Amino acid sequence: MGIFSLDITPLLKNQNYRWLYLGQLISFFGSMITYVAIPFQMYEITQSTFHVGMLGIVQLIPLIVSGFWGGALADSFNRKNLVILTELLSAIGNLLLMGLALSGSKQVGILYVLSAVMAITRGLERPSLEALTQQLIQKSEIPKVSSLQSFKTTSGMVLGPAVGGILISSFGISATYAVDFLTYAFSIFCLLQLKNVPDHHEKRKANLDSIIDGFKYAWKRPDLLGTYFVDMASMTFAYPNPLFPALAKTLGSPDKLGWLYSSIAAGAMVASVSSGWTHKVLRHGQMITISAFIWCLGIIAFGFSHDFYLCLFCLAVAGFADMISGIFRSTMWNETIPSEYRGRLASVEMISYSAGPLLGNTFMGIMAEGYGTQLALMWGGIVGAFLVLILGIGIRSFWIYRAVR
Repeated sequence: MGIFSLDITPLLKNQNYRWLYLGQLISFFGSMITYVAIPFQMYEITQSTFHVGMLGIVQLIPLIVSGFWGGALADSFNRKNLVILTELLSAIGNLLLMGLALSGSKQVGILYVLSAVMAITRGLERPSLEALTQQLIQKSEIPKVSSLQSFKTTSGMVLGPAVGGILISSFGISATYAVDFLTYAFSIFCLLQLKNVPDHHEKRKANLDSIIDGFKYAWKRPDLLGTYFVDMASMTFAYPNPLFPALAKTLGSPDKLGWLYSSIAAGAMVASVSSGWTHKVLRHGQMITISAFIWCLGIIAFGFSHDFYLCLFCLAVAGFADMISGIFRSTMWNETIPSEYRGRLASVEMISYSAGPLLGNTFMGIMAEGYGTQLALMWGGIVGAFLVLILGIGIRSFWIYRAVR
């Protein structure tokens, strides 16, 4: 297997992981369709990038609260059952979104509430899903699984928004939500196929003490803190996504909305399928920092681009860099965090990589409303790049971290 190819050995050897991977591959594809649909629906109702940006704050607070408890639950109960339950709740939330679209309601508050509900289910699910994945694989497989996980994410990010844009323009918002509902049903079927899942060794009560204990562990690991802070800095200030609905409107076609989202994912997919070389690199902290810095540079270049295809290229370069960062972060987390802490630390991870984009939604939406898209992207990228270098190099144990294989 060449260093620039994707190693699928864990999928071939591990039936449980194969079922989990297949279900989440389809489910995430559907989630990315809804990821495009909600902001587009909000912009259609309000014609305001501010309201689109505020979706980030509305989702962030419920995500943080549910994420903390999701981590505690993942280290206290059966992780497979928790994932099934949260997938079911997400499917119900999707039906409610579909009902709102069918009703023709222009109530912005209802859309905010349903967005918050979807964030809650995501916060509850993600820690259990990450911890369950670690349970199903061997430690020696972690670098390969990190690449496979990144491919799952990027393929959904490429196809989901593109299909979402086509569904919105061809069949409408309600049909778009209906497709996502079907993907949840398929995911639940796949989860039910998991057999003889090994139990995690230590179970704790899902209470506040358990959550605090997880934070104490993270705080004692500056190398882990570096993975959180560097990614948050780049995404909080250099996150272009809330501007995409307005840009698509300017370009005159909802179809272009999907391509703007998908261009980032296309670059990330190239990073995933060529990620064999990452298994040999041991300086994870340095690679995460450099990759996050390149993301910011790509967003700055995007802000100065006026040609549509050049815009897509700049976003693709940024997406490539972000996925390389993600591969090294995931490998570092799964290789160094003990199983008994995996659920709670997964909640911290989820909040770190979710908070950045959600805060970035709000920051970029407000900046663009006041100063225009070009200045918002330029200054956001500059601030993000500066903070990435300060944090990445300044957290010494993170910068010099070397994986042990």
